[in-house]
Amino acid sequence: MKRISKILAFLFIVISLNSWSQNVEAYAKMDSTSIMIGDQIDLELGIKVPESFYVSLPFFTDTITTNIEIINREPIDTTQFDEGLVINQTYTITSFDSGYFRLPDFEFLFHHESDTAVYKTNANTLYLMVNTPVVDTSQAFKVIKGPVSEPYTFMEIFPWVLLGLFVIGAIIVIIWYLQKQKRNQPLFVRKPKPALPPDVLAIQKLEELRLSKVWQQGKLKMYYTGLTDIAREYFEGRFHFDAMEMTSDEIMTVLKEKPVNKEIYEKMRNVLQLADLVKFAKADPLPLENDQCLNHCVDFVKETKPVPIADEQDNKVVEPEIKREG
Repeated sequence: MKRISKILAFLFIVISLNSWSQNVEAYAKMDSTSIMIGDQIDLELGIKVPESFYVSLPFFTDTITTNIEIINREPIDTTQFDEGLVINQTYTITSFDSGYFRLPDFEFLFHHESDTAVYKTNANTLYLMVNTPVVDTSQAFKVIKGPVSEPYTFMEIFPWVLLGLFVIGAIIVIIWYLQKQKRNQPLFVRKPKPALPPDVLAIQKLEELRLSKVWQQGKLKMYYTGLTDIAREYFEGRFHFDAMEMTSDEIMTVLKEKPVNKEIYEKMRNVLQLADLVKFAKADPLPLENDQCLNHCVDFVKETKPVPIADEQDNKVVEPEIKREG
């Protein structure tokens, strides 16, 4: 029985091999069988096999034979059809030797996925004729001419123009950057916000001082110092004199010459005098006096701020003069 089983297995393998061999077909083809020396053509090597087969294509380095060189090779390509697969690879070849050359028998290896035995088949034989140009030696030799110069087109010059502009721009940026670094200046400066009018700024600071409740915390000197500093800044912005460096008496002397009415003038005098007493004599005003001083400063700003009036003749904006009483 064992002998019969071995015979049947051998017959099965022979029949299967014969069946597979009938469905495997290797081929080799070229674009042309004749070229001029140095010309290039495509050589395609391929094999048709049923599915579930593994195939190994012929492999070459940089030559097919000593006379035929490989210029380029394409990736292996696989195409499926009804009866199986076509696996092929294309080479670009050339020759720099004239003559009639026989290409080698291209050998393909294959085996079925369920069988470890490897089989081989060869493609059809190819021949390549490499011709040389025919030279008529009876004709006189002609002088070899150099390349013909052609005028540059706009599209050829345009990239160089862009490159030149880019280089010039880069040089300008580098110089600007180095100058900024040398002068210790920031690269980019924010546009300053427009300055607020002196009266608007003074009112804002007075309201902030009121809300901070400094004197309610017992910090009278800090309160009156802040109050008079706000007033002095307003004097400088509104009447354009150096009030921050003047004493209270000097300030009141200058204000006499300004468009300030008597009532508001006296209110400001009282504020400055009381502030001096607090800062230098450690006076302790009543809570009502503390609030009144801030209110007097607010009244002074509101009474003396510029009020634009359109002049009918010159169509200009002028500030009205405030007449002093008495």
